[in-house]
This record gives sequence, structure tokens and C-alpha cells, in this order.
Amino acid sequence: MNLEHASSPRVEFDSLSCACKTRMYCRNIVRLIMRFPIFLVTFLVLSILLLSLQESHDVLRKVSTAKSYVLRNARAERELHAGLLLCPHLKRPNQSSIQTLNGYWQYQGSIETEEIIVNSAFFDDRPMLGFSTWIRVLGMAANFSSSGLYCHLWYEDHPNPYVTQAVLNVTGRKKGYRLGKKLFIQYLFSCHLTTVYPLPSHVSLVGNQCDNSSILLPVHRPLRTNPEHEFGVCVPVSFGTIPVPQFVEWIEFLHLLGVTEFNVYDSNMTGMTEVFDYYINRGWLKVFPSPPALNLTGVDGPKFGSAAALNDCMMRNLYRYRLVLVIDFDEVIIPRMHRNYSAMLSYVDSVNNGKELTIGYGFRNAFFFRDMKPDSGQPSHLWTMVHRTRSEVAKYRAAPKSFVDPLQCLSVFNHYCFLPLKPKVRPLYLSVQPTVAVTHHYRLCGFTKAKCKEFFDAGYQDDTALRFKDDLEPRVKVTLKRLEDLRMKQQQQQLEMQKVTRRVKIFNAFLQNSR
Repeated sequence: MNLEHASSPRVEFDSLSCACKTRMYCRNIVRLIMRFPIFLVTFLVLSILLLSLQESHDVLRKVSTAKSYVLRNARAERELHAGLLLCPHLKRPNQSSIQTLNGYWQYQGSIETEEIIVNSAFFDDRPMLGFSTWIRVLGMAANFSSSGLYCHLWYEDHPNPYVTQAVLNVTGRKKGYRLGKKLFIQYLFSCHLTTVYPLPSHVSLVGNQCDNSSILLPVHRPLRTNPEHEFGVCVPVSFGTIPVPQFVEWIEFLHLLGVTEFNVYDSNMTGMTEVFDYYINRGWLKVFPSPPALNLTGVDGPKFGSAAALNDCMMRNLYRYRLVLVIDFDEVIIPRMHRNYSAMLSYVDSVNNGKELTIGYGFRNAFFFRDMKPDSGQPSHLWTMVHRTRSEVAKYRAAPKSFVDPLQCLSVFNHYCFLPLKPKVRPLYLSVQPTVAVTHHYRLCGFTKAKCKEFFDAGYQDDTALRFKDDLEPRVKVTLKRLEDLRMKQQQQQLEMQKVTRRVKIFNAFLQNSR
């Protein structure tokens, strides 16, 4: 009994302790269950805040009924809205409303109003521009008002254009070309973009902000890539003719020196179809039609399109060429110390110590007049070997020829980069010493008789080109033979076709008589 009384309090205590523990455990569970919604709500709120912060630090997005525009910031969004609402009544020009000149140029205006003539448009996102992106339009204009010109940028599946004022840069001679009472000047028209993506598919230009346009140019986008070619040639607008052997010598010589692609803008050249086709098929040459935009007298008509042609060539190859060489058919930059352009420019860079950005390398000009006495001991079809009597080297920047870095040049013309992409950066234009290389210009003396006599009397022999004769002559010889074989084959095919045509006529006549 004593034992029973002694054990009873211990049992009660153990039971009480167990009950307490159970209640505490249950209470903790209840607390956790009650706190869970608070955790959930807090988690959701923090997630929303983080997403908002991420969006504000990256880019803002605006979803329209047709497209999603990726914008750089709130200001860009406001600018886009404002630009789209400026001319809400405007609709994209249809094909029937587009005016063309010579089947190549697009045209806006009339005799009484402004006139705008354009041929191509490109998206420009070069690294030096940073976050700034542009549409570059190439052409010319006359008679526009002091308020300038306007761009209509058209997006796919969007009915209205984004309207912005065009920035104009003169790309040719400032005095322009006069046709009747109008003065036409060559321009680069630049349209600033607010959006990074998507790109406009087409662009129009007008004189008054909300006028309808008869221009609708597709926008080309040069793809960012590593250069496919170290050197590519851009020839100004070409017209007339050049003897086939001399064209072959020119292109083979430049290829020997390191140029691997050539661009020719053809303004109705004659007698060049076969040789052009030969080099097109070899993958060396691209030929673009470039008829005159205006009916100017003499050579002014084709020449008026040169600025647009050269910049079209540069923009098409922004990322494909490391350097663009602007040169004519009668010119060759010939190294005096090296065997090719790559070694020559590496040497120039080493001398310059690579301290500054180099926008271009200029090579001073020397005339090798073809009306000076030729060397009859050299092959007659090699101009560079036959004509070796030259003038003194021209002064600095007096009609040089240049290699230009397309990633640093806003506008190029016949002799060097006309406008740098970033003027404040002031990249270096190197005038290469004549001891390194000279531009050999093989032409007839077109100056006054007195001036030509002065050149002829002061002329002296320069045998630099002979350094390349052993490599150049066989190349030219093989190509001329192939062209002759192709010509003979085509003539034979034409004779066969004529025979077949005669036989068909005879057979048809026989059938008619037999009836």
C-alpha cells in the first residue's frame, strides 16, 4: 500500500509533463500554419519588386497591337509615341505611287517644290556609335526649305510611320551641280532611331513633315561579322570603256598585292560584259548598275552619282572589309619596299607605334602620262611596265588614294574619308611617305599644253613596277587567253545557232511549197 501511495505522484507528474509537451508541439505547429500566408505574401511582394527593378535597370518594353518595341529608357518611349502620332493620317506608299528615275533612283518632288533623289538606305549600328543607331540614306536634293527634310520610318505591320527630322551631311562637292534653275547637292541623309529593335523595314523622305512621299526604300542591315576580306576595292561610278587588257592588268595587279574583292558601279560602260562576267564567275567582282540620276551634260551625269556609289559600297561592306580601297581603273598604289599591302601597312603601323586610331592611309599621287614616250621593250598590253616615266609626287592631300577604315568613316569620297564617324574622337589620317609607296596614275595629260610640256620636261624614269613583272605578266597572259577562248566559243555557238535558224527557215519554206 505504501508502495502504491509512493508511486502515484510520479505517474501524475509524468502524465502532466507529456500533456504539456504535446500542447507546446501543437501550439508551434499552429503558429507555423498561421505564419505561412505571411511568408507567401512577403515572397510574392519581394518577387514583384525584384522584377520591377530588373525591368527598370534593363530596358522598357512597350507592346503595341502589331509589334513589341524594345526601348532604351522612358525618354525613348516618349519620343517613339510622339513620332508615331505626328502624322496619324499617313499611310505607307504603295508601289504604284513610287517615282523612279532611270529604273534605279527613287524620286520625291516636282518642279515647284523640293526634289529628293535617293538610291539606298542602311542601318548603322557601328561600335563607335555606342547605343546610338541610325538609318543612312544616300542621294541628293535641291530646293528644300530652311526647315530641312524629314524621315518617315516604316515598321512591319504598323500602319503609321515614325517621323523624325533628317540630319544632312554634304558628301560631294559643296558647289553641287546645276540643272536649270535648281542646284543639286549630294547628301548623306541620317535618320535617328529611338528603338533598338525592331528595325524599320523601309524609309521615306519628304520636304514637309506630314507630306505623302513617293519614296519607299528598303533598309539594308549589314551583319556584324569578322572581316571576310582584308582589302576590298570600291570604284567610283564608271562610264565609257577601258581596253580589256588594261582592265585585266589592273585587277590582276591589285589581286597580286592583296585585294580579294572588287566593286564596280556601272553607268552604261561599253565592251566590258565578257570581262566583267569572267571575274564575276571567279568570285572577285561585283557589278552594280548605276545610271545617271540627272540629265547633266558630258561626264557630270555619271559623276554626280559617285558619292552615292562609293558610300553604298562602303555601307554594304562595313563589317566584310577590314579596309576599303577607293581607286580608279587607271590607278595602282605600288609598294616600293614590300611585296603586298598587308606587309606594307603593318610596317606603316609599326612606324606610327599604333598610338592613335587610324581612319585611313593616304598615298600621294604621281602621274605616269601615257602620252610620254613608252618603253617599247616591254609587253604592249602591260601599261604599268610600258609607261614608267613619271612626274614628281604631288603635295600632301593633292588627289591621293586611300585605304579607309569603314568602321570609323561616316562618308567616303574619291580620295579619302570625307567625314569621320565621330568628329570629336579625331582619328588619325596617315599620309604615307613616298619612300614606302606611291599612287601610280596612268592617264593622258589633260592640262594645258604649257603645263603638259612642263611635266614632260621634268619627267624621269621609275622602275618600281618592274619588281612585280615576273608575277604579274603570266597572270595577265593566262586570263587574256581564257577570255579569247571564251570569245571564240561564243562565236562558234552563234554560228551554230545561225545554221540551225537557216535550216528551220528552209524546212518551213519546203513545207509551204509542198502544200
